[in-house]
Amino acid sequence: MDEIVKFIDHWQTLIGAIIGGLFALSVALLVAYKARRSEEISAAMLLVGDLVSVRVAGERLDDLAVNKKISKENYALWFSEKMILSRPKISPLFEASVIRVMPINKNLAAHLELFHTIYTAIEHKLERLSKDFEAIREKGKPIRSNESMLADADIVLREFKTATTHAYCAEQLLSRLVLNNFPTWRRLRRIISPSSHEQRCHKLLKEGDT
Repeated sequence: MDEIVKFIDHWQTLIGAIIGGLFALSVALLVAYKARRSEEISAAMLLVGDLVSVRVAGERLDDLAVNKKISKENYALWFSEKMILSRPKISPLFEASVIRVMPINKNLAAHLELFHTIYTAIEHKLERLSKDFEAIREKGKPIRSNESMLADADIVLREFKTATTHAYCAEQLLSRLVLNNFPTWRRLRRIISPSSHEQRCHKLLKEGDT
C-alpha cells in the first residue's frame, strides 16, 4: 500500500511540474507575442505616416495644378519644382521599421522596398533639378539644357506616381495585417478571397506599372 501511495505521489509531483512548466511556457510565449505585436504596431504606424504624407503631397499638387490650369506640357517641370520646395522627408527610422514588418507578408515587404527605392531615386533627381532651378533664379538660365531638365522632370513625375501606388498598397496591407484588431482573420480572408484592390496591387508587383 505504501508503494502505491509513493507511486501516486511521485506521479502527482511529476504531472504538477509538467503542468507548471507548460503554464510558464504559455505565459512566456504570450508575453513574447504581445511584445512582438507592440513592436509591429509601432513600426506600422510610423510607416503609414510616411507613406500617407508622400501620397497626399502628390494629390495636393495634382489638385493645385488643376486650379492653376497648368498645361500638360508644363506639368512635369512644375510638379518637380513644387516637390523640391515641399516634398515630404521620410523618417530616418523608415528602413528599420520596414525590416520589423517584412516577415509579416511578402507583398507588403515588396511594396515597401519598391516605394523606398523609387522615392530615394526621385530625391536624387530632384536634387539635380534643384540646382538648375536655383541657377535660373540667380542667373536666368539652368546649369543643364532644357531637354535634360525636362527628361529628369518626366522621370520624377512618372516614378512618383509609381511610388505612391506602392505606398497605397503598403498602407492597406499595414492597416489590415498589422493595425487591424483581427490580423489573422484578415490574412486568411486575403488568401481565400482577395479584393479587387488587392488583386491590382499583386498585379503591380508581378507585372510592374503599366
